[in-house]
Formats: sequence, C-alpha cells, structure tokens
Amino acid sequence: MTTIVDFTGRTIETGHVVAYPVRRGSQMWLNKLTVTEVRNNSIAGFNNIGRPVTIKNLQNVVIIGSQPHE
Repeated sequence: MTTIVDFTGRTIETGHVVAYPVRRGSQMWLNKLTVTEVRNNSIAGFNNIGRPVTIKNLQNVVIIGSQPHE
C-alpha cells in the first residue's frame, strides 16, 4: 500500500481533519473532511455537514487537525 500524503508531505491517517477546495461555478471555498478511510489513491470521509465524500486529487488537500480518539 502506498503512503497517502497531503500538500505539505504529512501522512494522512484515519481521524485526521483535512481541508480541500470546492468549486461551484465561479465560486470557490474550502471545506473540511474527517477522514474515515485511506485507500490506495484516495481518501474518504464525511464533510462538515455530514455528507460522504471521496477525494482523489490529494495534491490540494492539507491536514488541519485530528479528531480525538474515543
């Protein structure tokens, strides 16, 4: 399995909170994702409103924190 890294080169793991860009028309913003699964070429998790998201373009992702382990 390959190591999945963010824009700064840090390893992305389950439980990390990452920021990723979103574009709709001419509007752009950053969204948060809580990582629940790290796959070969992508990460999956839930965004800040609870919707499932899969991100394949990992060059635009950066780790901004981590969820506390329960």
